[in-house]
Amino acid sequence: MRTAFVVIRSPQELDPTHMMHRVAHRDEASAILFEDAVYNALQAAPAERMAKAAHDVLVAADDLEARGFSQKDLRVGRAVPYDEIVECIMERTERTVTV
Repeated sequence: MRTAFVVIRSPQELDPTHMMHRVAHRDEASAILFEDAVYNALQAAPAERMAKAAHDVLVAADDLEARGFSQKDLRVGRAVPYDEIVECIMERTERTVTV
């Protein structure tokens, strides 16, 4: 079952990958990073864990830019606009889990 994991907390607050591994296999998991969760794609150790937990990592471009970063700063995933995030949730996944 294709699952989208919506993550909003920084890696210092929560490591979402534990839950992701329990709920879905990597090939069926997408991670969507909002707010301070974008740091999961910017910092080496959290980015490595995220890459092992989800086949697709989408980083909210507006949240990334609001923190002074861009696509070139990402260690995993890609920065996308909100409409692509909505499309992922509505069209490409069967369930959504907020972590």
